[in-house]
Amino acid sequence: MLVAVLYLTLLPQPLGEEEIHLFEGADKVVHFIMFGGLTGTFIFDRWRIGRPLNMRQALLVALCSAALGALVEYLQFATHLGRTGNDPMDALANALGSFTAVPVCRMLHWIDIIVKRRS
Repeated sequence: MLVAVLYLTLLPQPLGEEEIHLFEGADKVVHFIMFGGLTGTFIFDRWRIGRPLNMRQALLVALCSAALGALVEYLQFATHLGRTGNDPMDALANALGSFTAVPVCRMLHWIDIIVKRRS
């Protein structure tokens, strides 16, 4: 998932010469879904192997995903590969997607809510 997100966000024309026109702001929706998917995939994988994250850990994963989204925006700008980058609305969509994945994963019971007390 990480490789797909980096490929789609850093390459100048990841879909080739195809121009896809949807609606105004569609790219923000795509950013939201990609970074929500990145967070959700990590949380799901931990649940799938029987080591679910607790809420604090899940929020940390979302924070790391959002930070990666901000870094991607900077890299788009700094690498001069044909992407504009430095778009605060893209970074916001990345962060919102990352943090929205946490309650969705909680509703799917992929996050462990049992708090283990230290003795």
